[in-house]
Amino acid sequence: MKTKSPIETHYSLPCPCSMVLLADFHNSDPEPVLDSLRKSKPEIITIAGDFIRGDLPKGKGLKIKENMPAVELLRGCAALAPTFVSLGNHEYMLSDADLKVVQSTGVTLLDNSWAAHRGMIIGGQSSAYCHMYRDYRKQHKGEGLYPDIAIYDLKKKQIPRLDWLDAFEQQEGFRLILCHHPEYYPLYLRERKLDLIFSGHCHGGQWRYYSLLHRETRGVYAPGQGFFPKLTSGVHDGKLVISRGLSNTVRIPRINNPTEIVYISNN
Repeated sequence: MKTKSPIETHYSLPCPCSMVLLADFHNSDPEPVLDSLRKSKPEIITIAGDFIRGDLPKGKGLKIKENMPAVELLRGCAALAPTFVSLGNHEYMLSDADLKVVQSTGVTLLDNSWAAHRGMIIGGQSSAYCHMYRDYRKQHKGEGLYPDIAIYDLKKKQIPRLDWLDAFEQQEGFRLILCHHPEYYPLYLRERKLDLIFSGHCHGGQWRYYSLLHRETRGVYAPGQGFFPKLTSGVHDGKLVISRGLSNTVRIPRINNPTEIVYISNN
């Protein structure tokens, strides 16, 4: 059966070029996404985390090799336009060898780092899950490349590494940051000198309902924010852009909440 194509949402915001935000692909079918990109031809492509599924590897090989549709997406994006990728919570266990495979697709991987492109400074804020698991891996060297960890332990003390941001926000140019978790925005990013922040993570709140109070659709639940979250979709404060994501990873269906590709331009 052919995978249903995501809706295309367009926002007009101050930015130096046409861009697209992808998030929460979770190793699904790349062709509907790539087909949209081929038709729309954005000047840069951004992927704000969770391009793979983050369960423990089933075999003894590299985790990324069990996510070949995600690799195909990355390679396909890089062939169409300069592509910048940050790490979400589902990428928490990717090893240095996995990340080399990611980079081999031609994308620019931003792991608490930044790159300059056409007068823009594009940064990637990695999920706190990533550095927490890296620390855990060092402590459990004898248990293989992907030592098992209770997901509860990764959800504790969710404080991302932020030291790189001080230098990032001092760079001259249009400052765009890919930050998978929108809940980081009010805690760590709102007061920073940033022009745009691209996020995902919430899958649009899974179920969306129309709020008479706010006169808009809103999500029911989001990880990191709980029930009736504020940050699940759309544009906030004129600079935080949240994608509803490209897949569903839980048994609960998405209701009134189609998957989404977000296009941003200065039109």
